[in-house]
Amino acid sequence: MSSSSLSPAGRTSGSDGDSAADTHRREKRRLSNRESARRSRLRKQQHLDELVQEVARLQAENARVAARAADIASQYARVEQENTVLRARAAELGDRLRSVNEVLRVVEEFSGVAMDIQEEIPADDPLLRPWQLPYPAAAMPIGGAHMLRY
Repeated sequence: MSSSSLSPAGRTSGSDGDSAADTHRREKRRLSNRESARRSRLRKQQHLDELVQEVARLQAENARVAARAADIASQYARVEQENTVLRARAAELGDRLRSVNEVLRVVEEFSGVAMDIQEEIPADDPLLRPWQLPYPAAAMPIGGAHMLRY
């Protein structure tokens, strides 16, 4: 081993340098590694671009959902306010009905004429179900052609 030394890979190399084949192999490997690194960077950049697009899409969707939630909350508050008004009105009308019934009882006692006093509103009262028509829609009286003229 006087004219050759061990290389890090354990191969012997001549004192005049590496052979042309070894140099070519190393250069080919170096180019292959560069190309592989370039493809890896491109994949990484493409993945990053996809993630950026996904973030933008999700932010837009989040904004739409937040706007819809705010709209629903506003509608809920409005309906809740209407319900409060209607409950107060129903309570007031109930009080008025009780007062009228008291007056009718007094009139009935003094006049001797029987009054038909209804304490509770019947469950089948159509006024309590305005969304249900008391007769089929086909039987509803609809004006003639003269009503459509203007």
